Amino acid sequence: MKVTVITPVLNGASTISRCINSVKAQDYKDIEYIIIDGGSTDDTVEIIQSCGIQYISEPDAGIYDAFNKGIRAATGEIIHILNADDMYAATDVITRMVNHMISLQLSVGHGYVEQINQAGQVIKRIGKDVSKQELLSKMRVAHPSAFIRKHVYLKYGGYSVGFKIAADHEFFLRIWDACHVGFLPIVTTKMRLGGASNSQVELSYRESLSASILHDANPIKAIVRYYYERLKSILPGVQPKP
Repeated sequence: MKVTVITPVLNGASTISRCINSVKAQDYKDIEYIIIDGGSTDDTVEIIQSCGIQYISEPDAGIYDAFNKGIRAATGEIIHILNADDMYAATDVITRMVNHMISLQLSVGHGYVEQINQAGQVIKRIGKDVSKQELLSKMRVAHPSAFIRKHVYLKYGGYSVGFKIAADHEFFLRIWDACHVGFLPIVTTKMRLGGASNSQVELSYRESLSASILHDANPIKAIVRYYYERLKSILPGVQPKP
């Protein structure tokens, strides 16, 4: 079963080699690797070319447009999106996730992601086995851990480019109850802090609020949750809800 790994990147010369090497180190044998470059002006494209990786380089409408380009180009049955700042946590991640998805006949498999700082130290582990109801209240799925069969994208569509930060949340809300989803409790990916959703927290919360209401969350509860999350992000004494 072929797996397509897609890496979106824009001016990622400082991290793209590490990302590429983590893909090349995977022990899974049938991997198609596609890099979607948004028109980098640094050395990103030269690094990609030197590694002999298939790539597309052209301006795009943002990271979710890059996701969708990669999905359209993918020929694998299972797709995983690995951002240029990220890397696989171990050499057998793809093997373990594919075996898990095959054994349980899953359309979507996901697990844990470790957020790391510039020194590589683990700051936080994210990801959770969640219900649609839990997703309506908050984005609890670690998108960089999600392996998704291509037929899911063909049936339900890709990522909405109308969202700048939370299109992954909206996508999961769209498909969650329509697909067979399973959680594998392993760390799949190490994710460097400083990505789009980390650096634009308020926009992330607002877009997640919009996604939840769009998918039938109670508007009053969703708005209360939004203000709670915003308050929690600026007041360290406010404890997170379970």
